[in-house]
Amino acid sequence: MSLISVMAPIPSDTVALDLVEVKASPLDRFAKGQQIVTFDSLVLRKERGNTLSELFQRQSGLFVRQYGPGMIASLTMRGTSAGHNAFFWNGLPISSPSLGQMDLSIVPVSGMDKVEVHLGSSGAHYGTDAIGGAVHLTSRPLIPIGWHAEATAGVGSFGLSKQEFGTGYASDRFRSRTRVYRRAATNRYPYQNLAKPGVPTEMQEHAAVRLIGMVQDLSWDLDLRNQLSSSFWWNAADRQIQPLIGSNTKDVQTDQSFRWVLDFNRIGEGGHLNLKAGWVRDEMVFNHTEENTTDQFLVAGEMDWSVKSAFEFKSGVRATYFRGNLSTYTANDERIEVYHATNYTPAPSVTMSLGFRQLMYGERLAPFTPCIGVDWTLVKHSDHVIIGKVAASRSYKVPTLNDRYWVPGGNPDLRSETALSGEVGLHHRFEREDRGWETRITYYVMRVDDWIIWLPGAAYWSPENIREVGSNGVDLVTAVQQHLGSWKLGLTGSWGWTNAVILRPENESRQEVGNQLPYTPTHKAQLGLDMQRGRMGFYINGQWVGRRFISVDNQNALPSYGLLDGGWRYVLPLKQQRLSLGFQIYNVLNTDYQVLRLRPMPGRNYELNLTFTL
Repeated sequence: MSLISVMAPIPSDTVALDLVEVKASPLDRFAKGQQIVTFDSLVLRKERGNTLSELFQRQSGLFVRQYGPGMIASLTMRGTSAGHNAFFWNGLPISSPSLGQMDLSIVPVSGMDKVEVHLGSSGAHYGTDAIGGAVHLTSRPLIPIGWHAEATAGVGSFGLSKQEFGTGYASDRFRSRTRVYRRAATNRYPYQNLAKPGVPTEMQEHAAVRLIGMVQDLSWDLDLRNQLSSSFWWNAADRQIQPLIGSNTKDVQTDQSFRWVLDFNRIGEGGHLNLKAGWVRDEMVFNHTEENTTDQFLVAGEMDWSVKSAFEFKSGVRATYFRGNLSTYTANDERIEVYHATNYTPAPSVTMSLGFRQLMYGERLAPFTPCIGVDWTLVKHSDHVIIGKVAASRSYKVPTLNDRYWVPGGNPDLRSETALSGEVGLHHRFEREDRGWETRITYYVMRVDDWIIWLPGAAYWSPENIREVGSNGVDLVTAVQQHLGSWKLGLTGSWGWTNAVILRPENESRQEVGNQLPYTPTHKAQLGLDMQRGRMGFYINGQWVGRRFISVDNQNALPSYGLLDGGWRYVLPLKQQRLSLGFQIYNVLNTDYQVLRLRPMPGRNYELNLTFTL
């Protein structure tokens, strides 16, 4: 079953695209009733040299809280916080154990072949943090047999420069792929200084960013049934922290991550066995003095099998050891978790999934997390299908190392945050020879209890399980493709409506009850159009973000804003090599906007890139 069949937004540095069918990920296999959005390699090529924050802002209905271009950026899904989303790379958890979240501004699209977003509560599938959803990054050494190489370079406004180089080799049983990347920008762009009389236009200072890294993927087919694969990812960022309007701070921060994963896969007649080992090291230095380092060590095993045609099973165990050496404390943490999932297909039109997970950290049990979901084919004809989807689940978030051990203020007695959620949706797919249309729409409700909030005390801040939040909303994803003579047209759109309100505040006042969470827009929409003819193509992409309240009292809000981007590309006719040229304009209308208060974003800017493929 396809997840979404679209003519993907056509990259600025690639050849003409045929109709693309993105197949359902294995993530979808035991997650019936839920929605998974996939950005495949063709979509990622369009965002080459950019980061996850730019990908999600421009290509989805997801909202990213961004402190400035290249600055800290965090994802919010279905009204939850930045720490309520789980992140994985090739199946390895990579969220920071000290902060419990991921900075999207330093996670590059370069080196990734697929990005998948599992929308909604999914703790039974992935463990802690997956209250709002989960993001899965995948890198692969899948290339044709022989040697291959590709180089890309780009320049743009505000001191932007990008470089990426990839090379790989593949034989019948061995594959290797190496990709290195660099992105740098001075971010000296004009903005209106609201802190000065007359609101003069000034140049943004102290906001330079540099991001470099490497991804190495290897795989060996030991025989027809057994495969060994390994991946290594080094990523480093050096940033000047953009100050608030009216502030003259000169903070700097460096981040460096090392990630390694080893997988053994055995495919037998009775099922599939996966054994995994991994290591993640995160280093952060603030203002050259505050050093924070964490290590994660993981071993895991998973087996899936089927019984006749009606039942499918998956069982696994995962053990993780955390070691933190932070600026104010040193701490270790051990976690072990077991999980199981079952699919039952009582009729060709109905598939049910049931799963659970139980985690133990230290000597404490995390909340037991079950889930259930149903996919029901309501209508099936030769050219269109309608599938009804229903799901319910429980999820949790284990307190982070900072929550429990920060000095002063850490609270080792914190409970895990818990969430109950339910959703119902429809998936419609229409396909003919010259056109296709696919849409998913989901309505969800969620309740998050024991939400951890840091509160001021007599001498220092300390976290408590004190807030309760309820959210409901709609996720919509649609894609249309059409052939008109020699033109290939693709239209993609998404919309998110989020009503996330406080049910129990962090103080005794009841005035906050019913208020929208700060920096959580009620609406976020995206619409993109691609046009391709021969070697030339164009694209237009727009996004609109509704107003965001800046505090829990909902007295003041940032205005809504809309952004429009456009681009052109051309593939030069060469015999054996390929040379492509692309040009993009971002923020075409030169919109003056802020994602977060007193943090200006750049106006109209340009980019030119060139790709050479052997």
